[in-house]
Amino acid sequence: MDLAMLHLFGARPEAFHESYGAPEPGHEVRRAIYQLWPALVHLRLFGASYRSMVETRLDALGV
Repeated sequence: MDLAMLHLFGARPEAFHESYGAPEPGHEVRRAIYQLWPALVHLRLFGASYRSMVETRLDALGV
């Protein structure tokens, strides 16, 4: 969950990820799931400029 939130608004340096080790299988789908709710909140609060963020997460989930 923490890593998904860290990536919601940008990527971290490679050294940051090396300290966590290799991600477990399925991490891309879990990241999209964990990021969807905050993306929806931003869409609701701040408007259409966050629509693509929501759509990207939904596309990653195959919705």
